[in-house]
Amino acid sequence: MPAVPNSFPKSQVKDFPYFRGVWNKVVVILLAASFIPLILIGGGLYYYSASIFKQKTLESLSMEVINHREAIDQFLANRILALKLLSANLSPTQGALEKAFQSQSVSGAPYFVDLGIIDDQGRHLAYVGPYDLISKNYKDTTWFKAVMMRGTYISDVFLGFRKVPHFVIAVKHTSKDGAWIIRATVNSIYFDAIVSGIAAERGGDAYLINKKGVFQTGPSMAGQLMGQSEFRHLKSFQGVKLDEQEGWIRAMVWLEMIPWLCVVQIDQEVVFKTQHRVLNLGIFVFVLGAILIVLTVFLTTNYLIELLESKRRSIRKLDQQLRRTSYLASSMEMSYGFFREINDTLANMDVAAAWVQDLGRKKDFDGIEESVDQIKSEVSRCRKSIDKFLRFIRPGEPIITEIGINKTLDDLLGFLSSELHFKGIQVKLDYQDDLPPIRSDRSKLRQVFQNVVLNAISAIEKDGEITISTRAGDKTVMVTVTDDGPGISKENIEKIFDPLFTTKEEGTGLGLSICFDILGKLGGNISAKSEPGKGASFVIELPFQFWSSGQ
Repeated sequence: MPAVPNSFPKSQVKDFPYFRGVWNKVVVILLAASFIPLILIGGGLYYYSASIFKQKTLESLSMEVINHREAIDQFLANRILALKLLSANLSPTQGALEKAFQSQSVSGAPYFVDLGIIDDQGRHLAYVGPYDLISKNYKDTTWFKAVMMRGTYISDVFLGFRKVPHFVIAVKHTSKDGAWIIRATVNSIYFDAIVSGIAAERGGDAYLINKKGVFQTGPSMAGQLMGQSEFRHLKSFQGVKLDEQEGWIRAMVWLEMIPWLCVVQIDQEVVFKTQHRVLNLGIFVFVLGAILIVLTVFLTTNYLIELLESKRRSIRKLDQQLRRTSYLASSMEMSYGFFREINDTLANMDVAAAWVQDLGRKKDFDGIEESVDQIKSEVSRCRKSIDKFLRFIRPGEPIITEIGINKTLDDLLGFLSSELHFKGIQVKLDYQDDLPPIRSDRSKLRQVFQNVVLNAISAIEKDGEITISTRAGDKTVMVTVTDDGPGISKENIEKIFDPLFTTKEEGTGLGLSICFDILGKLGGNISAKSEPGKGASFVIELPFQFWSSGQ
């Protein structure tokens, strides 16, 4: 079956992305650590300050409405006072009334549209104004009865005899000649301007309604004069009542002079304009701070990651050099027997050469030819041994191919035969005859087997036995290398696969670590079992099909 190129994980081929997973986590953690407190603290402070700001704004609005209510009440109280003073200094005649009306018009304060003096029977004694009311009798009207009973009265808006919406203020005057009433119709234009003035600058609406919910002044948006508002059967309450709905804030307060409800309705955007401005400023500062935090986190962590990547590339290069050094060191250990074999071959060639010289002096050409053939045979055997040795120790390209485990182990033991013989170490083979081949990296597996077997030889030193067994499982092939050396202590057996850990003075501590790393990348595993004084066993597990673990 043809060999196929190994497909290694990207993290093994390319250094740069190695720390990007860590970088992502660090960035997320730093951003979370920066933004979560910022959002919580900033949001809490904003909520608290917004609540306080809103409370203060609504309190300010309430004070404005109360002041507005006082201005309306003061206007009505002043009109009543003006009528009382007028009645006290006025005779109930037409001429006197015309003179009094003319004086209040000329004074620049046209508070009243007309004035009328009415006797206790509801008849006009005098009248000044734009309407023909002199012949009208008010004996049966509501406002006439009320003023006769109370002494002063402010009416709701009504049509009356003139059929025009208006309201009147009436004051009863009692003298020795009897009782009479001075009645005035309030200038609705002037009065509406007073009522709506609080909301005019804010683009809102202000109006008065009676207890039945009927408009007593003309609203700009909510309805029309004497029309029914959305309120029905209003009940009295103390202070200012605030209501927020549909983007509006409505402040309501009852007048003291008359049971009218003063309603001021203003757009929330206008009321909280300053608050929104502060909010926008806060959002701008937050966004600016967020951009600075993100840039700082990204630039700082990216710089650190690039440093780590650079260090990792240096470490990987050093690691490759150490692996190569370890491989060459183990190959040199394996080469002792090979060089002894070369030395024996050279000795045979030397003897054959001396024999040729001797035969040459005797002119025994048949013997010379035979000795030359022997020398050629030794040279050919030496070349084959050297070529085989170089092929075995040369690190190959990562190629996935079909491998016979038993044959690979036999090749290794063939190179180590002289070394094993010299040290008096016996090798017992317990191969499974029908062991199926696996697909893996041949050069990497040779390095693993070489390190484990040399490790066993080093542990025994002299006169011992190594047992190598192979077995096939459902998905893996297991190779077990057992020696009868001194074994491994309990405190050391968990460390033997750690890099640079060794108990030998001349050891590098890389052999078993490299085996563990190689097998991890080939989808295999290696484990060790040992009892002090009873030797050690290393179990190598290899999958039938190569798969990358992504390490």
